[in-house]
Amino acid sequence: MNIVFLDRATLGPSVKFPKPRFAHCWTEYPQTSPTQTSERLQAAHIAITNKVVIDEAVLNNCPHLKYIAVAATGTNVIDVDACQARNVVVANVTDYATQDVAEHALMLMLTLCKQLKAYQQAIGEGEWQKSGQFCFFLDQMPAIGSLHGKTLGLIGTGNIARATARLATALGMEVQYYSPSGRTEVGGGRCIILSHLLKTSDIVSVHCPLTDSTQHLIGADELEIMKPSALLVNTARGPIVDIDALIHAINTGVIAGAGLDVLPQEPPAQDSPIMQAAINNPRMVITPHTAWASHNAMQTLANQLITKIEHFAALSPC
Repeated sequence: MNIVFLDRATLGPSVKFPKPRFAHCWTEYPQTSPTQTSERLQAAHIAITNKVVIDEAVLNNCPHLKYIAVAATGTNVIDVDACQARNVVVANVTDYATQDVAEHALMLMLTLCKQLKAYQQAIGEGEWQKSGQFCFFLDQMPAIGSLHGKTLGLIGTGNIARATARLATALGMEVQYYSPSGRTEVGGGRCIILSHLLKTSDIVSVHCPLTDSTQHLIGADELEIMKPSALLVNTARGPIVDIDALIHAINTGVIAGAGLDVLPQEPPAQDSPIMQAAINNPRMVITPHTAWASHNAMQTLANQLITKIEHFAALSPC
């Protein structure tokens, strides 16, 4: 079987992919542009992709393709319907970074709540050193806050949302859920409607898949419902939040701040509105889509991906 990995560089260099235990030819590329995808998959039986799009046009040019291994949980880069019509199996990887993403979400909450970005900048500029005091305060920033006693609203009810809830509960937060998929309860607790969650939460954290119904789930109207003191955290997918509406909401004081590990365009252009809004704004923290990317999580992903490929090969020899 010919196995082609389209974007190996999306997994860190410390990650080792086990050698599949069947006869195969393995070809990998650090990155693949849209114009290169069809050519590189021309003779492939198995494709591995993290973020390279495989749509109907690509599938039409890949007659041997039988299996697509997505090196991620989300399958939004794959035209799943077109694959089904051609009997191409699509398999994702699950539960490899549940705890890591939950920890990252909590880190973003703490960073914003404790005004970490503002104080780090002030120290770098020598403000503490010049103050003459053992404890330095920024007059122009909101007071340092605490997560204890705050209400966390989780958008999503899957494993990552529940892992985040466990961490938040350990810090003394109250947790409530909204389910985009229509669940009525999770973990013994009742799900509430989105408008009520936004209105009553001190921090809103997004943990749902990107689908047609969750595209811009958080837009200008939703942000207006939130408390002026509220924070928004997104470690799911960038397009779930209307980024222009978010920038406006933060700049005008509609909400207090945001922590983002995902953006609609990745990587963003340096002169993009989101980067210009965030660079020197202590109320906006951006990380480069690394919530999932601890070494242990990425190695677990690699191991699971190869195991699934081996299972497919055992059942469907070419």
